[in-house]
Amino acid sequence: MDSATCQDVVKRVHGMLPQILEGSLGTLRQDTDDTRPGWRDIQTIRHVAMITLGCRFRGLLAAAVLACTTPVAWSGDIKVAFTNPNNPPEFWQLVCTTMKAAAAELGIDLEIRDWDWSRDKGIAIAGDFLAERPAPDYLITTNDKDVGDEIVKLADAAHVKTILLNNDLDVSYGEPRTKYRDWLGSIVPDHEGAGYGIATAILTEAEGLTNRPLKILALTGDATTQASIERVRGLKRGVSVMSALLGPDSVQLVDVRYLDWTAKTAEASMREFLQSGPHIDALWAANDPMALGAIAALKEVGYRPGVDVMVGGLNWSQAAVDRVLNHEMVVTYGGHFLLGAWAMVVLRDYKDGRDFAEEDLRLHFPMGAFDLPVARRFPEIGKVDWNRVDFTRFSKTRNPAVTRYNFSPDAVLGQLEPSR
Repeated sequence: MDSATCQDVVKRVHGMLPQILEGSLGTLRQDTDDTRPGWRDIQTIRHVAMITLGCRFRGLLAAAVLACTTPVAWSGDIKVAFTNPNNPPEFWQLVCTTMKAAAAELGIDLEIRDWDWSRDKGIAIAGDFLAERPAPDYLITTNDKDVGDEIVKLADAAHVKTILLNNDLDVSYGEPRTKYRDWLGSIVPDHEGAGYGIATAILTEAEGLTNRPLKILALTGDATTQASIERVRGLKRGVSVMSALLGPDSVQLVDVRYLDWTAKTAEASMREFLQSGPHIDALWAANDPMALGAIAALKEVGYRPGVDVMVGGLNWSQAAVDRVLNHEMVVTYGGHFLLGAWAMVVLRDYKDGRDFAEEDLRLHFPMGAFDLPVARRFPEIGKVDWNRVDFTRFSKTRNPAVTRYNFSPDAVLGQLEPSR
């Protein structure tokens, strides 16, 4: 509700004072027992009436103020479907949570179906959505397990507009809205920047160790997913930069292990490495589950994470934030679980006449570093009720002050109350 409307509401409440007073007096007259001493005293009637009036008036005024300060839930006039890869579930379920919170505020009827990292199931679920009558207005999907190309083709044939999240199609598919006209675009975090940030953070902490070269081991996701490829690219750039800063032969990237993003596989891979691999000084992980799995294996053989091996991950998971707080991890990058919410904002605006193409067909946004100072401010980030965040503030049609999207994690943290 805008300020002018709020002022009008409060004025109307004030204008109701005479009616409230008359109603209070009338109620008291009806309820008065003329046989009881004192109740025929008009001063008593007026005194009790004023108490009743105060209660009623405060209630109305409180309701008016609440209407002015509560985010508006708009009518659900858009139907959106999301095919959720759900691997790792710790990350993707949080994507879904923020997506639902934003959808509720922005008037979007959202349906989510999980395909649990099965490529065939992912394509089948998309096909089921597209076959519905009426079909969804928009389909949101990812390019995990290389499902993106097939789903974009299916949606284009069905004339359903599509947005890709987190993992984009490569340049061989051309630009959105060209070969596949209903592929509207993509919303993708800066995977390379996050990979670089993790590498430089853990190597900076490891600089105080006496070993040279500093040996760093990397655990990443599958070899074909863009998120994995780009994060590793950032890792290698970080290693190169730190090598230049620390001097020749100061840093050695021992190995990059391509896994399936899960803690279980990372723990097994780490155990295998520790049987015959060299001593390491830093462990770089492309997500938090793999970092946590590696920490478990490292501790089994006597490593002390945060003391003789520096660990960094990605996702802002609560378990990783807890490790940052107890000094077992240096950092967890992330904030990109807000992808789901940003997709809702973009589609709301697109529906209402503000095409994100005015900025770019491929929207990119940074991830944020959750290091010790940030973790101390927000120690329970994984337990946030995302319905508390007013996502309408990020919309160009709901908030005219927005001229360019600010999808940075810091913009959302600014709406949360830090711990004291």
